[in-house]
Amino acid sequence: MPDFVDPVVLADLRHLGLALLIGFLIGFEREWSHRDESQEEKFAGARTFTLVSLFGGMIGVLGLGTGFIIAGMIVVAALTTAAYWRAATDGGHFGGTTEVAVFITFLLGLAATSGHAFVAAIGGVVVAIVLSLKDEVQLAASRLTEREIHATLRFLALSILVLPFLPNEGYGPYGALNPREIWLMVVLISGLSFAGYWAMKLIGPQQGTLVTGIVGGLASSTATTLSLARLHQTGTATALSAAAGIVAANVVMMIRVGVLLIAVSPLVWIAVWPVLVVGILLGSAVCFALWRAAGREEATESLLQVGNPMDIKPALVFAGLLALISLASRFGADKFGESGLYIIGLISGFADVDAITLAAGRQAALGSIVTMTAGETILIAVVANIVTKAVMAAMVGNKRLGYLVGGSFALIVLTGGAAYLLLRFLG
Repeated sequence: MPDFVDPVVLADLRHLGLALLIGFLIGFEREWSHRDESQEEKFAGARTFTLVSLFGGMIGVLGLGTGFIIAGMIVVAALTTAAYWRAATDGGHFGGTTEVAVFITFLLGLAATSGHAFVAAIGGVVVAIVLSLKDEVQLAASRLTEREIHATLRFLALSILVLPFLPNEGYGPYGALNPREIWLMVVLISGLSFAGYWAMKLIGPQQGTLVTGIVGGLASSTATTLSLARLHQTGTATALSAAAGIVAANVVMMIRVGVLLIAVSPLVWIAVWPVLVVGILLGSAVCFALWRAAGREEATESLLQVGNPMDIKPALVFAGLLALISLASRFGADKFGESGLYIIGLISGFADVDAITLAAGRQAALGSIVTMTAGETILIAVVANIVTKAVMAAMVGNKRLGYLVGGSFALIVLTGGAAYLLLRFLG
């Protein structure tokens, strides 16, 4: 860089260049969107937006202070208001998107030269994208039903208005009842049901349930099982597609157990990996078979009756069940201690496998319990968890779903049990 170029000036020029690019990007999008209109009908195009952004950028570069910033905002607001009034008077134009975009462009240009260049660049891209989505937004809005809008608002109320205000501490016997954790499960179950509903509506019931099962299994295979069973019960998903999603969620659960063991206790992983791997491979094969069978099923999306996407009653029932199991688990740990680790694993597995996996794995790593005992405790919890979800699928869904899920899980458990016996025999 030549010595006569002031670094401060060079930085100002870069920021002004960014302001120009932001204005041109937004203006070009407006120019393209209104390409079929006559020149007289256009309020602002690429050149106007570029100059407005440069106007804001110059105020920032010159450091003119708050008074000039307010004055600039008033000038831009006055020009856009006048343009909107004229368009509405002459041609019945009642949209104000371009006018609002001009005002935002002024602020982005100001931000680009006022120490917020990165934020301004992101804002410019976001504004251009939002402006370009007019047709898509209108199409989506036209397809939404009143029930779907209300369901979305209820879900936001559950997760945003209620959850942050609940205390995050244990209450009751053994401190086992944590209001925030329990309500978080309600939000999770409702959110998975909501996501599953939209996945099936957008990409079809067969693919939607499978995606829901895989993604939901990363968060909670139990909640995913409940949600998919509920979607089948309301007619949104067929029995085969819901069963495929439930099996997929539990395959992901077994993968998650393996990852946790590798992280906290590799020795326990070595002790149980054949059983988990057999379950994962067989479960994947069963899931694929159910998914293929669902594709050949005569039921089509047009024949499905889409149920309520945000019925929180099953979620509330499950939250109460989770609270009871948490109490039972703490009671078992208190009464039986280390000698009753298998019973604790069984009780814990009814609700969740992550907690017992981490606890037993960590104790084995520290030498507090025998490695194989920890591994067997975790396997008991996995089996208990799978059996619980088979019962849940039958009770929340229907008999056919229960038979499909129960039969699939029975095959996985029996094969895994055979692998365990072989492991012990060879060991």
